[in-house]
Amino acid sequence: MVYLYKFCKQKMVGKHTQKYSSYIRLLLVIGIIILVNVLSDVWFFRIDLTKEKRFTLSKASTSLAAKLDDVLYVKVYLEGDFPAGFKRLRNATRELLDEYRIASGNKIEYEFIDPFEGKDKKQISEIIEQLGANGLFPTNVQVKQDDELSQKIVIPGAIFYYKGKEYPLNLLKGQFGKGGEETINESIELLEYQVSNVLRKCTVQKKKKIAFLVGNGELKSIQVADFGRELSEFYELARLDIHKNPPQKFNEFDGLVIAKPDSVFSEYDKFKIDQYIMHGGKVIWMLDMLFADMDSARNAAGEFMAYNYDLNLDDIPFRYGVRVNPVLVQDLQCNRIPIMSGYTGGQQQTKLLPWLYYPILGSTADHPIVKNLDYVWAQFCNTIDTLPTKNIRKTVLLHTSDYTRVVGAPARVNINMTRLQPNPMGFPQRRLPVAVLLEGDFTSVFKDRVRSVTDSSFAQLHFAPSVSNNKMIVIADGDIARNQVSKSGDIYPLGFDKFTNQNFGNKNFMVNCVDYLCDDSGLIEVRMKEIKLRLLDRQRMKDEKLQWQLVNMVLPVVLIVLFGINNARLRKRKFTR
Repeated sequence: MVYLYKFCKQKMVGKHTQKYSSYIRLLLVIGIIILVNVLSDVWFFRIDLTKEKRFTLSKASTSLAAKLDDVLYVKVYLEGDFPAGFKRLRNATRELLDEYRIASGNKIEYEFIDPFEGKDKKQISEIIEQLGANGLFPTNVQVKQDDELSQKIVIPGAIFYYKGKEYPLNLLKGQFGKGGEETINESIELLEYQVSNVLRKCTVQKKKKIAFLVGNGELKSIQVADFGRELSEFYELARLDIHKNPPQKFNEFDGLVIAKPDSVFSEYDKFKIDQYIMHGGKVIWMLDMLFADMDSARNAAGEFMAYNYDLNLDDIPFRYGVRVNPVLVQDLQCNRIPIMSGYTGGQQQTKLLPWLYYPILGSTADHPIVKNLDYVWAQFCNTIDTLPTKNIRKTVLLHTSDYTRVVGAPARVNINMTRLQPNPMGFPQRRLPVAVLLEGDFTSVFKDRVRSVTDSSFAQLHFAPSVSNNKMIVIADGDIARNQVSKSGDIYPLGFDKFTNQNFGNKNFMVNCVDYLCDDSGLIEVRMKEIKLRLLDRQRMKDEKLQWQLVNMVLPVVLIVLFGINNARLRKRKFTR
């Protein structure tokens, strides 16, 4: 093009020179634009200039999107007239899906719809019920129209369709007690992790193996059914009888869940678990040191005594730097239970009252397991002491509130205490650990006494005295992973309380624990993504309002006047010469 321009320039003479020169410049500009578009279609790239890299997918997310071998269709229920926060969530969802679409090679298609548009009240009720059955929950928002506030039902969720299967996803997350903007921001922070988790369900092929230990009174299958159902999307599950299987059998599994045992472990049982850990196995301990159950309070007196379990497990956690204390936690931040309040018309009446033994646990740890996690509901939980241990790092994942106290064993539990008004001054303890992550180098409890273990299968197992870079999680409550079951046998979602109709973060917490220990895709690290909420300083706006009004309105006018005066002087000086 440059040679063409030079050739034409040499040939142009006379009054038509400027005219032909303009045509050539126009052709050159058009040619450059076409060339840039062709090259951009071949070599596509974008630059993310945001500080948090909010528009850049992680390697784990990009890898999952690339594994799609069929079209993934997404229907997002975030269209309509929303407040600013929900519009921000909608836009962030659309931008993220665009990133996934590019990473997948255009195998992801999506649409945003308003499910209630043009529907009457009956139809809206049916749609809410239908989407609720799929796991999408509605929320009420305030919409301002003509200086009037009105309530509007929103379904902040999406359904992913892939190879004949449906995967629902609730887009609105965040801890209760947070403001609206904070909740929206936390939801946006978790968007990539949640969408990638759906892609993981769609593309998982070879599953790792997780075993639920049985044989010592652990939770039954139906009691951990919802937790198991969620894990089965990513892992192959089994129930492993500790008495019927030799030590080497344990090594077939990547993770081991020990959920609320209630009977004593023999030394040989402990040896099997110990060597499983020493050979790189990951363990989640969910231990109750005291027997306490609400079924025991359903008697005439409405009370029972909580007594110690004799599990014979104290030495294993202690060796790794934690001790589960045989105490019961009472917390002012607690869930409620139904209490009979009398009879009306021959019908028994109940009301929901706070139950101090059902603490609602939170977290202040900056860790992917608990980042932006909803509060977790515990039942008759104990506490954990962390002890100084060389080469083992401890992270407190869950703790009680700032108004806590403990009751030592034997503890008298009386249902009538729900009717009392507790004094916050009587709860002097704060943030007592209930769940702790241990990471580092572990030494076998049997290192100096392995000869005391005798069994014909022992010869088939290579004894390991220690292991490097292993990890485990100790939880001082066996009920965190237990779902409620109705009288007819229906299984409620883990973390859902059928009495208060509240959803807690138990399921996400337990799945995150397993993923952190056993999943090597790196997806759990995506939870650490942080998008800062940069809100205007309203007090500063009020104090400096006049100053910035002058800057925005007067300063531009002054600059233009000064420019005009200076330009006039320069022109006068030039033409005077």
